[in-house]
Amino acid sequence: MFSSTPYLRELYEPRHIVIVGFSLNEEKEPIKFLNVLLKQGYSGKISLLGRERGTYQGCDMYANAEDLPGDIDLAFSMLSAEKTLEVLPKVAARGVSVAVVFTSGFAEMGVAGAKLQESVVEACNKNGMRLVGPNCPGYFYLPNKINLTGILGIPSGPVGMISQSGNVGITLWDQAAMLDIGFSAFVGVGNQSDVPIHDHIEYLGSDDNTKVIALYIEGLPADQGTRFISICREVSKKKPIVALKGGRTTGGMRAAQSHTAAMSSASKIYSALFEDCGVIEVHHLEHLLPICEVLYRCPPMKGRRIAIVGSGGGHSTVCTDEVEIAGLTVPEFNQELQDAFSKRLPAYAPKRNPIDMTGGFTKDPSLFAQMTKLVLEHDTSFDGFINYGLYGLWHGGEVHPDSPCTYASAAPILGLVQTESELPIIFYTPYAYQKDASFTALRNAGVPCYADLNLCALGLAALNQRHRHLSAPDVSPSSDDPPCRAGILDVSEVLTEASAINCLEKAGIRFPKFEECQTSEEVAMAAGRIGFPVVLKAVLPGVLHKSDLGGVATGLGSIAETQRAAEEMSERITSQIGAHRQRGFLVCEDVGRHRELFAGVRTDSLMGTVGLIGFGGVYAEAVGDTSVCLLPATPERIAASFSRLRSASMWGEFRGEASVSMSAISQFLNKLNSALLNNASVTAIECNPVMTVGSELVAVDAAVEYSKVS
Repeated sequence: MFSSTPYLRELYEPRHIVIVGFSLNEEKEPIKFLNVLLKQGYSGKISLLGRERGTYQGCDMYANAEDLPGDIDLAFSMLSAEKTLEVLPKVAARGVSVAVVFTSGFAEMGVAGAKLQESVVEACNKNGMRLVGPNCPGYFYLPNKINLTGILGIPSGPVGMISQSGNVGITLWDQAAMLDIGFSAFVGVGNQSDVPIHDHIEYLGSDDNTKVIALYIEGLPADQGTRFISICREVSKKKPIVALKGGRTTGGMRAAQSHTAAMSSASKIYSALFEDCGVIEVHHLEHLLPICEVLYRCPPMKGRRIAIVGSGGGHSTVCTDEVEIAGLTVPEFNQELQDAFSKRLPAYAPKRNPIDMTGGFTKDPSLFAQMTKLVLEHDTSFDGFINYGLYGLWHGGEVHPDSPCTYASAAPILGLVQTESELPIIFYTPYAYQKDASFTALRNAGVPCYADLNLCALGLAALNQRHRHLSAPDVSPSSDDPPCRAGILDVSEVLTEASAINCLEKAGIRFPKFEECQTSEEVAMAAGRIGFPVVLKAVLPGVLHKSDLGGVATGLGSIAETQRAAEEMSERITSQIGAHRQRGFLVCEDVGRHRELFAGVRTDSLMGTVGLIGFGGVYAEAVGDTSVCLLPATPERIAASFSRLRSASMWGEFRGEASVSMSAISQFLNKLNSALLNNASVTAIECNPVMTVGSELVAVDAAVEYSKVS
């Protein structure tokens, strides 16, 4: 791999382009792509490499790569997969520094395609060429009138899009016209055989024509996660990045792999990765461009308090629901403000938040701006606004004959309120799915408008997330934990819970006192030494859930009770899976009933290793409430991971118990990670449950997964 992104200047600002695999056959794609490039108005030089010689529309045609001129910046290859290996390295030898490989038939097709792809990259890199793609759906950079997508009429604007799908791009180009927004750039990264997504992010992050970056991502190349985070963290401080992760379900991951051969990691890893570096994640394709638009048009939102101002009782109720579901609040207006509304609105109009002007806007559409300003004048505690109502096309778009404003001329008045207050305003009107001058006027004034209340709420939530990222102090993800003292796990033998505990105790993980025993008599004596109550566990190598077999007994309060429990446990296990599966017992100190946390680490192709925390105990799998934490863990990363849990509230102060310590959990995960890294054959370590005993974390159980030993 070469240095970071200098070569991308030749991709986005080429002075001389060669289309490789050109044909004069008007039924084939190369000539269609050339015609679109010419009609777009590209003023640079174009050469054509194919089977014909001569000129076509002022472009020189070449039949041999060796004859190409030496000043070409960019090659756009439309050769078949097999021909690519034969021809493209020769093009690279002419000094072309970057190529976009449009063709499919490489790694997305299987092992043979992956080998071909690897050979193409290696051969071109040797000759100084970097590759975008293959399986790339095309690209454009409209400020320089470059369009190699084969599609005319793409609206220009501030959004730079990077995508692993051409169809996703086409969908957003069509959606852009409805939102009165457009694109500076689009690049389809395809299989990312050579140039990864984050190199394009880095380039567009410094591009003055790009104000917000949209990502459609199915996966990153192995071991690229740290670099992605580093670049996105830097770029997202300068401009917003919005991402949609494809392949969030098992079926979706399968589709993503067949589409681009991406090494898809679990969606939870990407959610943690995005949050860690300031990328705002959306979960629906239809939301990707609108959230980009909100972040482009509106100022970041400092808090979560939303004022809802408009007309229509049902809309006000649903809007309130959507805002609070999005994690924001709709607090009641103060009495001063309610009194001010009472002087302006009918007695029956709701005035507590939301405010419902009961249709008065048809006599003057600027009433939305007036009511919003009234909030600002009498209650300064709010952070953002949603205006709502049948705006724009109610009664065919006609307003009262005496109205001082039309819908279109009222829009700049509301935009000025946003500009002067520096608080975001988003407009809901059920007609905004249609193209109309009144909606264009709102957007041009800086006020996004949508026909979707959920999207309005998510837009404000994104603006709040943006503010939190911009105002957060820079925190180094390095770990200050002491070096690992974990022992080496001998995975050539059957690994037991006791051996895992012994290893993890050396890494600094606290476990209850325990003794390993072989007979019920030894169990009874060990229980007496440890002190009651005790927990009894069967040692069952290879069995993940011992309790399912009756292999766990808790709260044992006497020697006799403990010995009897051991005898009955052995009988149950023998009857279900055979006596040979049991390797004895563990007698453990019973630390009591406390909140139970799941904590673990595992290897990951993208990040190297990742941490996992969540709801623990015997119901952990049934509840499925876990969140990824990037490693090394920090208190900030742990707090962000907890915020993504459905059970987030139970880890704060709860029924007299103190909040779970973010610092203690970060240290716990880093110790597990050290033990993992200290044992090359180990692929995962989990402790479930981990008890929160006062200010300490006590691991009650441990399990280790490891790769097969040959």
